[in-house]
Amino acid sequence: MTENYNKPNGFIIVLAGLVDATLFLVLFAFLPFFTQLFVAFVFYRFLTITSMDATLGMQVFKLRFLSGEQKALSLKEKVLAAVFVLYEGVDYYKINRSYQ
Repeated sequence: MTENYNKPNGFIIVLAGLVDATLFLVLFAFLPFFTQLFVAFVFYRFLTITSMDATLGMQVFKLRFLSGEQKALSLKEKVLAAVFVLYEGVDYYKINRSYQ
């Protein structure tokens, strides 16, 4: 099985973000302050991006963060992506799998 990647349209990226936001609100609705929500959301993104290279919403839509050369992100790039900073060519890519 080989994988190649292409850039998804913006609508799919927004849908992936909405899935993550909905999941986040359901799981962390009891937190009383926006700051705590934001910190918890960044923590969620950090854990999922560093461990699985994608958030759960991104996995639903088969998206991954990759560098401009379509390579896996370094730890620095993953940390920045967790706080919504796409650094030096880091972008969303859609996984296209082919079975050969």
